[in-house]
Amino acid sequence: MREDDHSMEQNENDLAQISLCQHADKPVKQKKEKGYSYAMALQLLGLDDGTGPSDRGPVLMRGTYLSFLYLRHLRIRELQRICLGILNYFRSVERTLTINTSGLTMVAGSLVSTIEDSSWVNMAKGGLGTLQGLGTHHYVHGTSAEHKVHSVQFMEFSEVENQDDYYSMGAGYIYTQDQQGVHIMYDEALADLKELEAELLLVASYYIEKEKGHKEDTKSNTGQDWGWAHASVDRFAVLYDVWTWEAALLENKRQLLDSYFEAYQHVLDPEERFALAQVITDIMHRRPRFDLSHPYFIKAYRDECTCLRLHLQLVRDILNQHIERQREYVQRLWQEGHPNDSRHFGLPLNIICKQLISINNSCPALKNIYLLEFHPSLGLASLIARSLDHLLREARHTCRPTSASSLTLLERHVLRLALDMWLTPAKPESWYSTQLQKDLFSAKVMGDPFLMEEIGLLALKSAADEGQNQSQDSHVLLLETFSKLLELVTLRHRLIEMSLESVHLARLYKVLAREMGFEEFHLYLRPVHFEFASHKDKIDHPPPVFITSLLEDSDRVDRYSPTTLVLAISEVDDNQVGKFSFYTKESILKLLFHSGVENMQVTLACQAAQKNALMVAVQQASFYHMPQWASPADVKEMSSYLRNGGMGPARRRNSKIVNGVENLLLAPTSKVPDNLTYPSEKFHATKRAPEAFVSIQLEKVGLRDMMLNTFLLKKQTMDDRMKSFDEIGKVKRDVIVEYCQKFNCRMSHYALRGQIMAYCNSLRALLEDFPTIRDTFFMVGQPREKKGLRDSKEGLKADPRRFQPRPRCLLSADGKVFLNLWFIPHPSEVLVMFKTLPEKAAFQALQLTLQLMAPLHDIVAYLFSFAKLGNCATCFEFPLSAHLLKGDWGGIEGIGSELQELQKMIDSLQSPQDPTEVSQALLLRREVIFLQFDAAVRHLIRRTFLAAGNASAYQSVTDGMYHGLPPLSNSLVKSIFASQLSLPQPLDPQSLQASMLFPWRAFLEDGGLFPVMSNSPDTLEYNMQLCLCRLSDRDLKVAHGELVGMQLLLEDVLLSNYHMILEDPSRQQATLDKNTQRDLSRVPEFRSQFQSSPKASMLLRDPCNVVTSLAFLRSFLVLWKQLEVLKEQWGRLKLQGQDSNSLSFHKQFSELYGTDILYPSMKAIARRMGKEDEFEDIIISSQSFLPPKGASEIEIKTQQLQKLLENLEIHMIQEVLRKVNREIALVVSEKSKERCTLPTDLWKHHVMKEDFSVSRPQIVEKFIQRLMENYQDGGLEITFRKDHLEACLLSLGCDVMARERSNFESYSMCYEHVLEHARQKLCQKEQELDIIRRGSDPPEDGAGQVAELSHNMIMEITALRARLTDLEEENLNLKHQIRKEVQEEYEALVQALFVTCLHIKAQLLRELQHRVAQEAHHRQQMDLMKTSSMEKLLEDVEQKKQHLQLLTEAAERASKLGQLQQKRIQRELRQTRSRLAQERSVKLDAFQRLEELQSQLNDAERWSVQMSSPGGLTPRAQYSLRSAPTSSRYSQQHLLKTNLMSSKIPRRIQRPDTVPIKHQKRTDSIFLPNVAENVQRSAFQVHTAPSIIPQGPDW
Repeated sequence: MREDDHSMEQNENDLAQISLCQHADKPVKQKKEKGYSYAMALQLLGLDDGTGPSDRGPVLMRGTYLSFLYLRHLRIRELQRICLGILNYFRSVERTLTINTSGLTMVAGSLVSTIEDSSWVNMAKGGLGTLQGLGTHHYVHGTSAEHKVHSVQFMEFSEVENQDDYYSMGAGYIYTQDQQGVHIMYDEALADLKELEAELLLVASYYIEKEKGHKEDTKSNTGQDWGWAHASVDRFAVLYDVWTWEAALLENKRQLLDSYFEAYQHVLDPEERFALAQVITDIMHRRPRFDLSHPYFIKAYRDECTCLRLHLQLVRDILNQHIERQREYVQRLWQEGHPNDSRHFGLPLNIICKQLISINNSCPALKNIYLLEFHPSLGLASLIARSLDHLLREARHTCRPTSASSLTLLERHVLRLALDMWLTPAKPESWYSTQLQKDLFSAKVMGDPFLMEEIGLLALKSAADEGQNQSQDSHVLLLETFSKLLELVTLRHRLIEMSLESVHLARLYKVLAREMGFEEFHLYLRPVHFEFASHKDKIDHPPPVFITSLLEDSDRVDRYSPTTLVLAISEVDDNQVGKFSFYTKESILKLLFHSGVENMQVTLACQAAQKNALMVAVQQASFYHMPQWASPADVKEMSSYLRNGGMGPARRRNSKIVNGVENLLLAPTSKVPDNLTYPSEKFHATKRAPEAFVSIQLEKVGLRDMMLNTFLLKKQTMDDRMKSFDEIGKVKRDVIVEYCQKFNCRMSHYALRGQIMAYCNSLRALLEDFPTIRDTFFMVGQPREKKGLRDSKEGLKADPRRFQPRPRCLLSADGKVFLNLWFIPHPSEVLVMFKTLPEKAAFQALQLTLQLMAPLHDIVAYLFSFAKLGNCATCFEFPLSAHLLKGDWGGIEGIGSELQELQKMIDSLQSPQDPTEVSQALLLRREVIFLQFDAAVRHLIRRTFLAAGNASAYQSVTDGMYHGLPPLSNSLVKSIFASQLSLPQPLDPQSLQASMLFPWRAFLEDGGLFPVMSNSPDTLEYNMQLCLCRLSDRDLKVAHGELVGMQLLLEDVLLSNYHMILEDPSRQQATLDKNTQRDLSRVPEFRSQFQSSPKASMLLRDPCNVVTSLAFLRSFLVLWKQLEVLKEQWGRLKLQGQDSNSLSFHKQFSELYGTDILYPSMKAIARRMGKEDEFEDIIISSQSFLPPKGASEIEIKTQQLQKLLENLEIHMIQEVLRKVNREIALVVSEKSKERCTLPTDLWKHHVMKEDFSVSRPQIVEKFIQRLMENYQDGGLEITFRKDHLEACLLSLGCDVMARERSNFESYSMCYEHVLEHARQKLCQKEQELDIIRRGSDPPEDGAGQVAELSHNMIMEITALRARLTDLEEENLNLKHQIRKEVQEEYEALVQALFVTCLHIKAQLLRELQHRVAQEAHHRQQMDLMKTSSMEKLLEDVEQKKQHLQLLTEAAERASKLGQLQQKRIQRELRQTRSRLAQERSVKLDAFQRLEELQSQLNDAERWSVQMSSPGGLTPRAQYSLRSAPTSSRYSQQHLLKTNLMSSKIPRRIQRPDTVPIKHQKRTDSIFLPNVAENVQRSAFQVHTAPSIIPQGPDW
């Protein structure tokens, strides 16, 4: 294959060289000569060998080449004509499809749709995709055909001459003819040809300019550089190539379209017709995917044509086989004549084998069919294209092609793979035994409706015989009998479907098991029947936590492997419950009685559990092993992957978790595409990791033993009652159903793990394009990563002193604590998480993990896709590069800020560690951002473009959103297997009633394209880009402004309803939808560079208001969507079916809406607020309908919605009254008739009345009559009211227009003849003028000179343009080079700076180490000094202690001496006192004697007496006695103070107080010194503050 691709590229390069490198030396100058020369004509046409003289002109010597040029030019014209014919054919088919799917009626000069919207249109307009409205509910109509009226109403109007055109083929052309056989050409086809020509010229010009050989050419003689004008390129050769390949492409498209269009002719169901119409439209508008890096465009056309031919071969073979099988079936039903016509009711119509015809054109694309042959089942043909598109998306998501050619190559290999698998399918029923093939798969009886009718009648007769004994109603018996029969048919159909799916999955399971090193016996379980079972005390435990241990020790596994595949019920019981047969009438009758239907239900439940287990095992192995290819051209590996179970890792937006415990009796079915089940013959087995293997046997064996134990226990306890065969069967069914439910619960764990791995794989793939975001915000798990204490809930303790990294776990080990949202676990970790928990706790933990990962994936994908919306739209087909994000759309910084806001939102929750609350918050945030984007695109952006008159941008967004927005919503995604089993109306597939009444059909209606499979690729970026891909840069800026304005609007809504959110949350919740989950988050959904207002941020950061605020926003967005839908419907009614998609209609609609709806709504709000007068003043002054001041946005929209509902309700009532009055009038008219005929007028449809005579219109009379109905007669004057006059004039204008219309319809044929005659006259005149013009001699020389000058100017302009382009490229290259050099210099500078920083850091580290070493050395020295000083201090203390002992001894001796001295002094004092007493007595005697002599001796004796008295001696004595102890105490104090001052006391010892105490007592004892007190004080002072401590270092 690679060699073929290489040869193709080589041939392409050769073609490019041939086409682009045909040099011409000089521009050829042609000399015009007058007259006609036969010889010259022969030479110019290349018919003469040119044997004449050699001095002839170069043009004459190149006659053959010139003929080649002329013929090539004619061939180009012919190719253009072929392309025009095909484009005209496409427009004709498109017109037919439009008429069939929409219906047409003439309103205001334009055709308007009259048929109710299909489910796809309903989905595109923002609905769920269900049929809505009374017009779609066919069961409420009065007759069986009334609902078909609208599909033929367009035939009433003469403007639609024919519905279907006719086509014929001839000479390579396709001709389009009307019903009269006239060849027609549509104006749109001519416009398409012009558009195609412009596109092809653009493509050809690009590849011509891409050729660089002109830089080596030389200049011409004229001085012009013809090389820059690419004069060497043969432009007509390039045009010939491009038109040749374009014609080939259109022809391949036409052939493929014919196949689908012929299938479309058989389809009757409107939904299937619409789906086929969509496929046909996609084929019409398919274009080649040019790879601009290739040297030429031929490869793109060749690859596209190859894909179309492969698709055509696939579709043609499948549909032809289907037609052949349908013919065989119908002929088998009608091979025996049945005279009773009542038995034909419900059968497909008989095929009358006469007159083979071609449905579409003269060359049929499929088999020729007979005139009265119809195959409505061909409506399933649309599923082929849908499945191929799904497979291509899967392969594209897996291989990730990076160019257009890679994508086309990938599509080609997918188509070849589909051809190999679908056209040569193996018979999967051959895997079962021969007996089972007869009992289950044989259609001998079940395929014959007449035999089934006989079986039903026999069962009814038997039931009637039994019912007579019990007096049952016959109608009840009839209903019950045929209900059982229908249930049995349905159960067999589903069981066959499940069995075939199990075959494919079992084959794939075996292949994957071998790749992982396991044997196939893990698939099987050895049967143990109830009758031979024995009680087991020790039941086998479930499989080990690490399945790889079975590779070393496989003793636990039973190596049982049967020769054929068996049904799951056979492993449990095939004697009673699993015993059935559909091969004979007697066996089917037996199933209708004796609990046969109940047994079949249990059989189906077992097979559903088996199929789901195989699906889960295959998905887990596929999601764990995700191969990556370096190049998408590696076809062998890619094909092998697609053949052997490749599945993409993402889902639809509203994907459901389908792994809960479901009722297996009503378990929905699913299909596995056949391409996933056929291993390639050239497939080389790859080695897969064995950790992802699931052993079906080990999962079943323990549960089976428990079931047998339960049965034996019930049999023992109910031995008396279990005597009958039916009672034993009932117990068996109960325990088997319980076994299936437990088995399904256990396998649901693996299903959850597989989905978690798929989301993680997709999230990692998204982050590969954003490595900065990945490295900054996310933590990607590694294989077999070990967890520590910090990765658990115990490691979440906050420590403000240091930075603490987040745990590398999403949830705690018990699954109850939320740890880190930004951790993406590796698949190896997903396989073993929560395996040690109990089964129910593990299921809840895995479910919470999935509920956390799913919305996170969608939110991250939305942020990435939104940031890429501003990128170049030319890269739309492929994932846009994350390195070219525009800053005004947020960029990397915007994504980072949004992720930070997401984390802040989680932190602001009431319980941020509760995983349930966090998951609910994430789910609601996802829902709000999707609703926000939907409202902005669907309403704001389109309305802005329409109001500005930008119709092209409005139409681009409208076309894009119809396909881009439905996948982002919760609209229904119908399964491809639900086409023939739709849900009965009017049930809603998402309602509880539908799931209760029709669980299987309801599941298929909304189960996804392939139910129970998580393999839909993530198309979020594609769909968002699709909405805005065709906008220009200027329009993109407008769209971005509206998206930002949407965010500001939501903030205003929150702020205006601030009181409602705070004061009564319960009342606010009551206004929300019942399905609204009370959860989460913060308002800034997709804001990147804008911050919310402080008040709104405060409101949303409050944990109590986060959930309520987001729920309020969701309610507002849903209310807005409802309002817009009703507004659109109201506008259609007012504009008589016209959409307001043009500026004029939009203005008219705005005026009507403002007058009828907006003004009454605003007035009602103002009246409620008490501001009616103020509101009226504002309306008068501003002439616009502004809301009253203070009115909230939600109040405004709610009031408008209420007003619209009132108007629509009034309209419905009026329509019903008109219909009732019309029906009553018909009934009365039929009763008044006298003839006895059937009242056919009551139900027949009224067709257009044909008047062959022209009646005189009563225009003037009617005008005068209306005018005179309301007037005021003033005598001489008659006064009319203005509005009455305007109404009469309007009526007059309508009557005049109606008359003109009638005249036009009546005389249209005459006008056509007149125009035809005038056209013939004009053609004749043109021919005459042409003859006259040819007869004159125009100045050929002047024309030649003008042509030559024009050619030279064109070449010069082309050269200048080429030079300018080349200079621009060089300038751009220089800019890139300069930018690269600057970037390299900057990188070098940054690197040098980084190296310098590292060097400085190293120096600092060295200095720090040196300083640390010095400090350590200094500390050691200090320790040594401390040690030495402490030793010395200890020695000094010891010395001081010894000195203190000496001082103490001296003090004690001094104290003893003092005591002795005191005693001696006291003794002397007593002696002195006695002497003084004696002296006193002597002196008193002397005083008495002196008093006696005093009178005699006055002054002299007085002085002598004073000098000799004891009062003069006492002070001196006291002074002398006090001076001795005072001086001694002073000397001691002075000595202590001197010693203390001479020493330096350490800081830690407090200085003692040495101030002496002064005594104030003046007694006799103070004259003696207190020696003991002085001695004690001195001793204390020496002990506390020794003066002999030497000076030491200051620590």
